[in-house]
Amino acid sequence: MKFKSLPFIFSLLLIMSSAACKKIKKTDAEIERENWIAGFTDSIDYYQEHSRQLQSQLDIVNTKIGGMLEDFELIKNPREVSGYYLLKGWSKKIPFTTTAIYARINESEKFEMIATLAGSTFNKISVGPFESETVPHDQAFNFRHERFNSVYFTGGKIDTIGEYIANHHEDKLILEYLESGKLKKKFDIPKDEKDMISQTWNLYSAKREALTLEKELWISSHKIDTFRRIMEEENNRLNSKK
Repeated sequence: MKFKSLPFIFSLLLIMSSAACKKIKKTDAEIERENWIAGFTDSIDYYQEHSRQLQSQLDIVNTKIGGMLEDFELIKNPREVSGYYLLKGWSKKIPFTTTAIYARINESEKFEMIATLAGSTFNKISVGPFESETVPHDQAFNFRHERFNSVYFTGGKIDTIGEYIANHHEDKLILEYLESGKLKKKFDIPKDEKDMISQTWNLYSAKREALTLEKELWISSHKIDTFRRIMEEENNRLNSKK
């Protein structure tokens, strides 16, 4: 009698086991949601590590900038709209009244180069394979007085020239003064002016790197906040259904 009841007991156990498995087995939607949440968690971990690396790089660059700034001074000239950072020792040399060129960084963090020419006029310069923008004569950015011409250059093209001089300041560099497509004068840039431009460019380049890192750090932080908000909204949505 006891042995006859064993098949029934085994069948009952199989049914109970099958029912339990059905309860444990997750739906496709549940699995999809878990994978979705895991993806956000992985992304948060990634951007947190990325942010730590960016902050470390930014700290190094800011320390570098701090050291460089010790060699510069902020010049406030009442005749000019804004101040500018100039390599120490050069404030007594400018404005030039001879053929020359120098660089500075204005308070808006823009790189500027000022070229001067005695005995003629010009509105464009070139160094190596690169040319600047043309700056029309306006007595502001292109100033003329008697037989002396001074032109202020800024923007992408002069950045390229500044970087080129910085990378080749140990080499012989010829500055060409141009006007209406004509060469007005060739000038062998003196060593002190090349070194001055190089140091100014290096500071400007470091400042640009810091700004780029700050922007990337903000983007990384914003992504972390976005992922966390989405996860929180999803959890709130599920809890509201319970």
